[in-house]
Amino acid sequence: MKEYFKYANGYVNINDENLFLTNSGNWSETHDLQEKSPKSIRKNNFRANKIYLYYFIVFIFIGFIVFEILRDIKNKSFPFGIIFLVLAGFAYMKRETGKRYKIPISKITSFDISNDSVKIIFINANDVDDFEEIFKVEKKGLSIFEELNLQLKNTSFQ
Repeated sequence: MKEYFKYANGYVNINDENLFLTNSGNWSETHDLQEKSPKSIRKNNFRANKIYLYYFIVFIFIGFIVFEILRDIKNKSFPFGIIFLVLAGFAYMKRETGKRYKIPISKITSFDISNDSVKIIFINANDVDDFEEIFKVEKKGLSIFEELNLQLKNTSFQ
């Protein structure tokens, strides 16, 4: 099995051994991923903070441009194109704030599937009970999670 699908902040890649949370859905991105642990969480938080810093800088820059345009009352044209490009850039960069790590399928204890969200309950790299909740999962992904949940229940009864 080798599947991938979208969720709100990135992609889920699944093979026979691991479930990967990635930004692009590209399988080459999965090779360097670590299991979820405090170290991988810090790494993800650092990347997200760097993206938020970029957001802040761009926001200040746009605020300055809008202030300069509004200050000149004679100029009645407003740069909607620039604002549209910035908003498109924010939407594109949103995926970069997603989580990046792997969860071995053998360590998953259960899935809680509701509407378009999935809560994955598993044992992390430090052998501690942990969970990950992902939102806005595609229908393809929901069916894959339901299938994995059935397989998990069947193996636990045997």
